[in-house]
Amino acid sequence: MKKFIIGVAVAMAVVFTSAMHANAENTKARLIMDIGPLGVHSWILKGIEDGAFARRGVDVEFIGKGPGSVKTSLAITAGKAELGYQDYSGVVLVNSKSADPKVIAIFVVDDKAQDAVFSFKEKGITSFDKLDGKTLGGFITGVTNKVLPAVTNAKWEMVNMPFSARVPSLVTGNVDAVEGFITTNVFNFEKVGVTRDQLNIVRMSDKFPMAVSRVITVNSDWAAANPKAVVAIREVLHELLADFVKNPAASVATLSGPIVSTDAKRALELRRAQYGIDELVNTPFVQKNGISNPKAVGPRLSEYTSLLVTKLGLLNRHPDSKYFDLD
Repeated sequence: MKKFIIGVAVAMAVVFTSAMHANAENTKARLIMDIGPLGVHSWILKGIEDGAFARRGVDVEFIGKGPGSVKTSLAITAGKAELGYQDYSGVVLVNSKSADPKVIAIFVVDDKAQDAVFSFKEKGITSFDKLDGKTLGGFITGVTNKVLPAVTNAKWEMVNMPFSARVPSLVTGNVDAVEGFITTNVFNFEKVGVTRDQLNIVRMSDKFPMAVSRVITVNSDWAAANPKAVVAIREVLHELLADFVKNPAASVATLSGPIVSTDAKRALELRRAQYGIDELVNTPFVQKNGISNPKAVGPRLSEYTSLLVTKLGLLNRHPDSKYFDLD
């Protein structure tokens, strides 16, 4: 019996030592996000926490916010992080201003654009055309303001304001409408007591069905040096996002800090996660073609890239491979 116990102990020690050695050999990757982390981001944090990436040979460390997709792309370009969780528009904006782009999308999370215009129903802004003569809160240099003229002849007054000022500005009547992402603004309004049935939400995805929103990105130099790590990361992302669609509560449970400091706040993040799944992730297109299917969504990314380069007046339209590689 004593020999058996010693044998088990030795075997366990060998396994433990091997695991430690494998971990020491893992590729390191730092992850930044454009905002958050919120309930919609929790699935990737769960994968970091439970070792899903580490078991595949990549130690992913979440290091914080960009903030914003453009700053996230700039940070990745500068080598301050290897991975990003960001809106695809930021990839195009930064890469198309550079002669040597460094940010590549390797995985599509949101199958539809998040950009939308929000207003109270009494304003009657039920379409982009109804913005004519109205005030719109958002970034003057932002994607929405630059791309909207492609779908409407309306003329509005853009009131430049940060994300944090948009919901208060609409609630206090300082502007007629605000722009922003649906998974952000819908729940920011909820936090101040404004329900969805009080709002008109006009979505860019209705006009640009080829568009996507958040993607996972990599630094291209790091990707070239670590091709096996990129393959492993992409495979883990597929598994994690599929699990998130089935059980968002397990992912939201990994969130910590002020955003989930009360039961009510945690419940809001779970609703945000489910809303993101229903509206953006598990779309009919994805149900038919699968998550981040290169052959299905690749042509859409190419079309959307060209649209953004043209409408935003960007300097370069690089080959598709400089913006995304989903294989």
